[in-house]
Amino acid sequence: MQKEEAIKKTRTIYRVQAIVSVVLAALLQTGLIDSTGITMAPTTLYAIEVAGIMLTICLIPLAIKGFSARVSKAAKRKTPHFIEYYHNKCNARTSILFMVIMMNIALYYILGRSSGPLYCGLLGVAAAIYSYPAKSTLENYLNNRENEE
Repeated sequence: MQKEEAIKKTRTIYRVQAIVSVVLAALLQTGLIDSTGITMAPTTLYAIEVAGIMLTICLIPLAIKGFSARVSKAAKRKTPHFIEYYHNKCNARTSILFMVIMMNIALYYILGRSSGPLYCGLLGVAAAIYSYPAKSTLENYLNNRENEE
């Protein structure tokens, strides 16, 4: 797989996940997906909100730092098929981040528009924007790999 092809495929997956997140938010906001029929005890709602916040707190650093650490190690080890490895790890990172975003969008509407999932979803959006797959990032990893030889 060539650099351009890998970046193009990764960006396509990124865009599809972003569109799905926006469509989910739009469907919930317009009422096409009914989220008002859920009734639970307040302690259950609180536990679900805390679980969502904890997942967000754990998954965002895992996606960002874990990606960077694994790809850096692979570049230093001179892993064969590094571009495919980078492509797969980049897709895993964006999938984790968009899973966080969609989970928090759903929790925001299910929990009666509580502010906790809203802020966590915004953190996920910021992390996803930060993690946009760039050609320069892949080239930096490849250049660092060649300079070490």
